[in-house]
Amino acid sequence: MFARRAVAALAVPIVLAFASQAAATSDPNATTTSLPVDVPVEVPVETVVDEQGGVTVPPVAVPVSTVPSATTTVPVGCPPPPVSQAVFVGKVKVLDATQAVYEVVRLRSGSLAGYSTEVPNVSGTVVTEVGIYYGRDVKFLDVGATYLVGTALDATTGRIFSRVTEEAPLFGGNQVADINNSGVVCPTFADVARTLTVDGASIESGVLSGLSGESDRLLLAILVPAGLVLLGLVTLVLVRRALPT
Repeated sequence: MFARRAVAALAVPIVLAFASQAAATSDPNATTTSLPVDVPVEVPVETVVDEQGGVTVPPVAVPVSTVPSATTTVPVGCPPPPVSQAVFVGKVKVLDATQAVYEVVRLRSGSLAGYSTEVPNVSGTVVTEVGIYYGRDVKFLDVGATYLVGTALDATTGRIFSRVTEEAPLFGGNQVADINNSGVVCPTFADVARTLTVDGASIESGVLSGLSGESDRLLLAILVPAGLVLLGLVTLVLVRRALPT
């Protein structure tokens, strides 16, 4: 009798174990997960419950770091970079005291809308002409020559302008505004309103540049006054000799 009770007590756990194993294998939704040894497990962030309202507050996401864009900033107190209105290749048609009228051969960048006019050419085609203000620099240009013209807008007069010579800084430069004394180093920008040769070289703008190709006139301008002075001296000597002593 005692032996039968012992066998029954041992059989019950075995039967229960086989039943649980069969139930686990028969359930199609049951999944088993095995983790390798020494692999870190990412623990999910626990949701936080607002104790006053009883509303589940989602976890705060960590902001993603961003790399600042590569832009050039101008320090405070420094002048802003110049803005170009248009860059074009043009042939000089007319020159006056302060302005040059170009026939636009090719527009490189920008826009000349509102400053140019469409004019019929001799051949019957329509060409674009634009007047550029130069001031005294207009004397360095030649009618019929082709140049690379960079222009900018004069906000005061409302006209577009260009220069042949480099822009001269104001008297004292940055010292007038005490920029250097403040320790601020201002960036240097290229002058966008410059007129160059087609290959990008500077136009001759020296003191004697206006006399290029006129060597005969230059020679006469030197020899004629010298000859008159010499003739006057010879005449004076002859007159003094002719007078009685």
